[in-house]
Amino acid sequence: MTQVNQIKIDLVGIGRALFNKKLAVPLYQRSYAWEERHVLDLLNDISTAMSNAEPEYFLGSIVTTKNDTDRPEVADGQQRLATTVLLLAAIRDHFYNVNDFDRANTISSKYLYEQALATLEVIPKLRLNENDNDYFVKRILSSPDSEDRAIEATKGSHRKISEAATLAKKHVSDISKAQDATQRLANIVDYIQDSVKVIWVEVGNDANAFTIFETLNDRGLMLAISDLLKNYLFGRSDDRLPEVQQRWMSMMGTLDLIEDEGIAVTYIRHLWSSKHGLVREKELYSHITKHIRNKNHTVAFATELAENAKLYTAILNPTNELWETYGNTTRQHIETLNLLRMIQIRPLLLAVLSNFSAREVQKTLRLMVSWAVRFLIVGGLGGGTLETYYSEGGKEIRDHKITTVKQLSEKLKKILPNDAKFKSAFSTATVSKQYLARYYLRVLEKESMGEPDPELIPNENVEVVNLEHVLPLQPDTTWNNFNDEEHSFYVRRLGNMALLKTRINTEAGNNSFQYKISFYKKSNYTLTKEIAINKSWDTKAIEDRQIKLSELAVTAWPLK
Repeated sequence: MTQVNQIKIDLVGIGRALFNKKLAVPLYQRSYAWEERHVLDLLNDISTAMSNAEPEYFLGSIVTTKNDTDRPEVADGQQRLATTVLLLAAIRDHFYNVNDFDRANTISSKYLYEQALATLEVIPKLRLNENDNDYFVKRILSSPDSEDRAIEATKGSHRKISEAATLAKKHVSDISKAQDATQRLANIVDYIQDSVKVIWVEVGNDANAFTIFETLNDRGLMLAISDLLKNYLFGRSDDRLPEVQQRWMSMMGTLDLIEDEGIAVTYIRHLWSSKHGLVREKELYSHITKHIRNKNHTVAFATELAENAKLYTAILNPTNELWETYGNTTRQHIETLNLLRMIQIRPLLLAVLSNFSAREVQKTLRLMVSWAVRFLIVGGLGGGTLETYYSEGGKEIRDHKITTVKQLSEKLKKILPNDAKFKSAFSTATVSKQYLARYYLRVLEKESMGEPDPELIPNENVEVVNLEHVLPLQPDTTWNNFNDEEHSFYVRRLGNMALLKTRINTEAGNNSFQYKISFYKKSNYTLTKEIAINKSWDTKAIEDRQIKLSELAVTAWPLK
């Protein structure tokens, strides 16, 4: 166990710490990630504490390390520090914009940045990581009239910084409407300096900091699972810490292409589940710590994290260059799986892409689309059960017990809906989500026309092709052959839906079936045109049409 030495602990105002120290966020730390609710909580909590005349507001702990650098590095607390700087910068901007340059410059020099005497280069009090720092300096720290303010946000973290700055600006603007605005804003700055308290923990190096992290977590301080995992791995790296840090940075840099704050945890859980069977998020940290016990385990796992992150981002991005290896049809299969929102299948996908030959990957992805649709239509299995089987399949692939899609299909055979079950469920299916209904109908249209690969995602623009409800969602008085109960039961049945050009669909509107027949006759879609054969539209017509669609569905989404 790491010896924790050279620890300094102090209770200080967060503004005082910014005033006295130059801080840096290390490269391996995640980028700025606070959402609107986090920023508003901080802004409102400080305002409430001041309104209630509370002498102090406790903001938690900040952990920094020396690491033989020119600045202490922030191991924990960068989100709070950066957001505090955002608020101070917003107050500075207000004073600058009302020509109160003395107060504006005082805030800048005390809490935001220094300037090099020779070059006037801005040297921030808080330097963010490599992804964010240049944007932060130009968008936040520079003067309100600087051309740098127009810098483009090229990353998700940049957009979060900009959104947080906008919230802080509005917060300050609301306060500035008061008659004593100058005094109120000055009071906020003073309160941040000495009354917004943090427990400041300064340790000698990263290894000490990682132990502090675990101790804080044991004491009930809630930390993000990704932060806990990162610091657990760093703490077990010993003399190979730089390697593990580099691999973690590589993973996070790759995942940064996906604009989802929780994507790191989701990815790590899916990767781990593909190797060990399904693991729930709440069990992930303890499960990993039971298996990763020494530096060799740690380096190997960090390498897997970095390498598989590239596959994971490709799974979420059909335009990723990876799919050039497999051809356009496979790329469209991935696009379809994303359209169907098949999150549970990702552990299996990771294992397939890592272990199957290119030909087996192509065949597997085609069948995965069929599996996804069959499960969506039949239902009843539950997402947890489905993910369990997918994760077990991934594990058997990684253990080389399954090497072909044929073997994988056999593994899943006991849960996959067979043709009879799928056809029966499809013949009575109700579809409330329009994107799914459009996909189903487009595939069935292609199947009816004998087109190859009918299961691929439709490429029609929703502004061009729309979803028509023959029995309208809001029928006019001519639809008196359906009572309220029947309307509710049948209006979202797939047999009551059709594809129609958007312009024509708008003309058809909620009018009677007899009025709509002429529009159906003109349609280029075979399945839509066939609706016009009916002399009337009632419950039997919907049921008969849906039975026909179910027959097409069995061949459109096959199991072989």
